[in-house]
Formats: sequence, C-alpha cells, structure tokens
Amino acid sequence: MIKRSFLFISVIIALSITGCIKDTYNMKMLSKQAHLSPTLAISAVKGNISLSDILKSNDTVVYDQDKFVTLVFKKDSVVDLKLSDFSKGTLIQRTAIINPDSYDLKIKDVLSHITGHFLISNPSIKFNYTNSFTDSIKIDLNVAGKGKDTTINLNLAPFSLKKPNIPVQQEITASYIIDKTNSSNLPQLISLPPEAINYSGTAKMTSLMKSGQTGNNVIGTNHLLGSLEIDIPLDLRMSNLQFADTVDNFLKDKNSGNNDPLKPKDFQLLRINITAKNGFPLGVSMKMCLYNSSTNDTTSTVNAKDILKPATVDNNGKTSGVTETSTSIEFTKEFFKKVNTADKIIFWFTLNSTGNGSQDVKIYSDYRINFNASLVVKPDINLK
Repeated sequence: MIKRSFLFISVIIALSITGCIKDTYNMKMLSKQAHLSPTLAISAVKGNISLSDILKSNDTVVYDQDKFVTLVFKKDSVVDLKLSDFSKGTLIQRTAIINPDSYDLKIKDVLSHITGHFLISNPSIKFNYTNSFTDSIKIDLNVAGKGKDTTINLNLAPFSLKKPNIPVQQEITASYIIDKTNSSNLPQLISLPPEAINYSGTAKMTSLMKSGQTGNNVIGTNHLLGSLEIDIPLDLRMSNLQFADTVDNFLKDKNSGNNDPLKPKDFQLLRINITAKNGFPLGVSMKMCLYNSSTNDTTSTVNAKDILKPATVDNNGKTSGVTETSTSIEFTKEFFKKVNTADKIIFWFTLNSTGNGSQDVKIYSDYRINFNASLVVKPDINLK
C-alpha cells in the first residue's frame, strides 16, 4: 500500500506543475517551523459532454433522426394462440385465454434509491402481432403497472385485430397502438415508474362455428402471435426527484499512525469551484452526508445547491439556449474533523426540470454541458 506521505509528495509535485501556491515560505526556515498551511489552487479542469458521448444508442436507448431520446422495452410471446386454444372437440369456442404473466423491467434496484415526482407525458405501448386467423378476433388485454406500493391498471377497452385477406394474404403483421388517447391511465402507469408490468386477458372470436366451416380442423395452421413494446419518449417533467446512494467512507483515515504529515482532519479548507453552461432542461443540486450506520446519525453535511441550473425551453419543450451557473462546494475543517466518525457517505442528487416541473421538457442526445472546475485546498502540514 502506498503510504500517505509519498502520496502527499506526489500531490505537491502535481500542484507545482498544474496549479499555483498562493502562500510562499522561506525554505531556509523550514527546519524551524512545525507545520505549513499553504493555500493551493489547481488550475481548472475543463469538459464538454453530451448524452450521446457517454451513452450510445442501443436496443433500449433509441435516438431518432432528430436525436430525440426514447427508452424502449420489449416483451415477446405475450400472446401465442393456435386454433386448438379456441377449440373443444369439433366446436370452435368464442374465447381463448391469454395466460397471466409478468414483465420485469429490471429497474427495482434503481427505484429503491429514488424519491420525488416525475411525469412521462407521451408514453405508448404497441401490441405487435402476426395473425393468420380468417375470423375476426377481439383482444381484451388487462395490463397493470406495479410500483413500490402502488398498482395502476391500464383500463383499456377491447380492440379488434386485422385479419389476412384470404387467399391473396395468408397472414397479416400489424400493430395496435395504446396511448393516452385510448387509455388515460397510461402516463400515470408508466410514471409510477413500474417495477413490473402484469398482463393477462382473452381473445374472442366474433362468431361460433364448426371447425370444418373454415376449412381447418382443431389442429389447423391458424396462429396468433403477439408481443408488447413499451415506448417511453423522454418528454417529461420532474419535481424534486431525488436519487440517493450510500457508499463506504473513502475519506476515512484507515491508518492512525502519528508519522503521517497530512490527515483528513488537518485540512483547513477544500473548495471546488464550478462554472457550467448547461444545455439540458434539468437542474441539479447535491448533498453529501457523513453517516454513522451504528448509531444512525448524520455527523456532517455538505450542501451544494444549483450545481446546474436548467436551460430554458421553447413552447415545444426543447431547449432554447444555455444557462450559466457558478457555484462552490466547500469542505471545511469541521467537516474533515468528523470524517473518522462515519463509516458511510450518503450522496443525494436532486433534479428539477425547467420551471420546477411545471412544464414538459424534451431530452435530446445532443444537449451539452460545458464546465470548468478548479480546486482550492488549504492543508495544515505537520513537519514534526
């Protein structure tokens, strides 16, 4: 393990190259001094990033030709019915059962860290199907989203499927679109957000007939295969949406030796100055807490409000410019004195869309954040 004294020397070398020391000392007098307390400033670190720089388009995250972002979740074989599923002996029944099942979106762990409110404005569900039945079929699909402690039903009216034009067409592939025009509950269901989508239902033929009347028997070739595609365009609003994450205290002094010239509690000040030009219609604040899991106590907290202020948007929810923000995240001597009293650090990130969640905003992959960050640190270096 690299000793902290060597690490400290390395930092000083790096600072001498990339930064400046605001306080100077007479090197001839160092042997007579017990400690130093210089103020060190590291030159700005610059960055310019967009969503597409860190997240490439894939099967789940889709960027359209205008670079608008949509999340896509797919579930195959939601419906898989043959003629025999409608049959009882030689008589065709009116109704076949769509067996109950569930689609796990695999976001439960993420949702366990999130509180607050957001609304997805224009989600949709596509029921994609291939149908070779010549008789009309009506689907009654029961869909419900299950959140942490809430379930919302889709409340969708039964809908008819297109059928092939026999004999020219043996089967037909088509989609039925479910959106807020035929299900007013859909935005609320998707905005839970759901950990899982539960579904079941029935498929009903419009007439009762003998299997021989259609030229098929109960083991005929008729087949209905359907899948679900959940499209979540990032057309949304957020109000105090908070994401919390707990990590081990990486600042804790794990070696209590007295020979180390620099310890966390010896810092007089550490400040990060940030200037950012934000092209996203989302504002971000951060809170960092030292936490003792044995006593369930928060021993010290650092607040950083408005790290990013949201960009303005036009009437369509697209950003119409950038918003510049200057802020400082300051860690005081009192904070560093309490570092060793905590075994965990909790980070809280709070997000608000433009207008504090009062209007819809749209997320595009080419929105950018341009930032400069600099570090000012004032250690108390013990030379004894």
